[in-house]
Amino acid sequence: MLSNQEETSRVLPLGWIFAILVHNILEVDVHTYAGIVFCDVDGTILPHGEKTVSSEFFALVEEARQTDFLFCISSGRFHEALIPLFSPVSSQVVFSASNGCRVVYQGTELFPNHGITRPLAEQITSSLHAWGATALISTTEAIYLPTSSRKQLKAKSYLAKGYTRFFDTFNEVIGDVLQITAVCDGNVPTVLEQSRKAWDSSFHVVTTGNQMFDICPTSKGTSLKAISEHFSVPLAHTYAFGDDENDIPMLEAAGKGYIMGSAHQGVKDREFEHCHDLVGTIRKIIEKQR
Repeated sequence: MLSNQEETSRVLPLGWIFAILVHNILEVDVHTYAGIVFCDVDGTILPHGEKTVSSEFFALVEEARQTDFLFCISSGRFHEALIPLFSPVSSQVVFSASNGCRVVYQGTELFPNHGITRPLAEQITSSLHAWGATALISTTEAIYLPTSSRKQLKAKSYLAKGYTRFFDTFNEVIGDVLQITAVCDGNVPTVLEQSRKAWDSSFHVVTTGNQMFDICPTSKGTSLKAISEHFSVPLAHTYAFGDDENDIPMLEAAGKGYIMGSAHQGVKDREFEHCHDLVGTIRKIIEKQR
């Protein structure tokens, strides 16, 4: 009677057997983390007005790895905008970009992307323009803005980056649409109300700045749950830090959510613990695990 290994070798080619053995070894060698820290970027890691991440935060990421804590950078930003911002630790953190539409770890997408169908994305874009807002379209390839907005938005930092492109017709928008950001000019309450009436039943329509809001097919909270499950970390061992409306699902999903002291009042009124020292608070969480 043949052993299981001998029987397998008769049925499968040698290359397949090797691949299965490697897979089994990798399955056994998967790293186990004590916890995951999910951090928003603008207003959280980057205080408003700051453009570079502090060396103190990078040192914290390194310190966390020594105690088996993983960091997830959870942002509404386009994925290509996040990697250079965190270049010293880019291979050590998970990037959850576009409010969780795209999740990347060590150059690999962990899950299928969330997105908006092209017909609906075109409809949303047209409606926002009709209501007096500019649609900033995040795709898998680039950020797209209407050519007519080039002069209006010339002061915006993302226009100087290599991942921003302009379009005259929607057919020129390349890639799968992940989310659409409405950039307003003093009229955000009106446009936000109209957008929620039109799309709140199908999308997360959430503010992400003074004159901006996102229309997104998923949320940071959904992303947190998926990432925690992927790394086999119980939700009770997850910690989230944020400051705006798009962070609320993440703060609610985490084992413990912290709202930054600089957060908007409407967000600060939620029942989350307030944080006035991001690095110090995270360091205390890590030290408890030692």
